[in-house]
Amino acid sequence: MATVLGTMAKLLAVAWRPPTAGPWIEAVVSGMMARDLAATATALELPPAAIEACTDALATYEGADGDETMHALRREETRLFIGPDPVVENAEGTWLQREHGVRHPIRMINNHTKAVADFMAACGVVRKAHYNDCIDYLFNELDFCGYLADGGEALEQRGIDGAERLEAFAAEHLSQWVPGFCAEVEGASVEPYYRGLAVLTGAFVRALS
Repeated sequence: MATVLGTMAKLLAVAWRPPTAGPWIEAVVSGMMARDLAATATALELPPAAIEACTDALATYEGADGDETMHALRREETRLFIGPDPVVENAEGTWLQREHGVRHPIRMINNHTKAVADFMAACGVVRKAHYNDCIDYLFNELDFCGYLADGGEALEQRGIDGAERLEAFAAEHLSQWVPGFCAEVEGASVEPYYRGLAVLTGAFVRALS
């Protein structure tokens, strides 16, 4: 189950990353991303309605032209998450700041982001040198959940219980912002891809919590 949990977190992390040419968009238009997400979510016994919503949404892109699909998703990702005043904040620190009434949230240098970085560092995960993006982006937090779920030598050497740390991270971080983020994306996106992904991600985080 830990491996399936880790796989789900990593699949969602990939799905939320900025659209790119090559394997990423090929996974979308071939239907592979939808099939992998559905199979893993089913193995975790996530709500069938959430799985169906994601599968149906991603089916919109199956067989479509890769370049056209990538440009459409890039355009929507930019509209939703990028720029000085994005429609939805996709990092924990900035989302929570907005939730608390901060009109122009500060990226990377805020208490929420520092708490995420400190939690990760305690588990052996540190920001790479010259990494200039938010460590608390949703896809980075999901990647970290995959790392905790799968356990491994890095955690064992530190005497860390990955399952216990995953439960704590979900309670202290994911559950505090991801359900709200997903609800905002579901309501704001004009692309089925992001709406369906938001439904499934929200269900996954609620199950973790």
